[in-house]
Amino acid sequence: MTDDILIVGSGGHARSVSDIILQEKLFAIAGCIDNLYEKCTNIKFMEDISIIGNDGMLSGFYKRGLKNVFIAIGENKLRTKLYNIVSEIGFTIVNIISNTSSVSQRAHIGNGVCIMRGAVVNINTVIGNNCIINTNCSLDHDCYVGNNCHIAPGVTMSGGVHIGDGVQLGTGTSVIDGVKIGENSFIGAGSVIINDIPSGVMAYGVPARIIRTI
Repeated sequence: MTDDILIVGSGGHARSVSDIILQEKLFAIAGCIDNLYEKCTNIKFMEDISIIGNDGMLSGFYKRGLKNVFIAIGENKLRTKLYNIVSEIGFTIVNIISNTSSVSQRAHIGNGVCIMRGAVVNINTVIGNNCIINTNCSLDHDCYVGNNCHIAPGVTMSGGVHIGDGVQLGTGTSVIDGVKIGENSFIGAGSVIINDIPSGVMAYGVPARIIRTI
């Protein structure tokens, strides 16, 4: 076990990340940061992990010597906001990569990335900063995932897929090879993407169709 770490967030994704950290002895968890501070004392179902402060207290924890942090929040916009805050403070934003995942040595991973249990990241795939590659995802060769994305459980991406910044791919989505999805788009669960999707839209279905702008 290495240095202490702060976990930002205390919801379901924070529980999943914390479980990997503890089971695989990646860090010692100093506690969680959440605006529920003073209303809740612990992460739900994990009474051994305390909520020790709120977002406004991050700078104070850094000054007291806690340098490592992970943003464990599923929602892209809030996760991005908090990532920027801790970056400006000076925290080291670590990666949490489960030892049950399979990540090519020739993949390129940014920082603040979580690669959950059972995920596969193949050769020459690029993952930007502050991304979630969730449980049992499969990212094949030569894919690109921009910053601040959430690739939900069970997503399958064939080779050469390009995902812009801030995209969320819903659970069980399949994306055929070479498809491009524009930044800040949201793809509903179970969709099949066979054509490019522009930026800033919601799409879902088999095959996926654009429903509205967001």
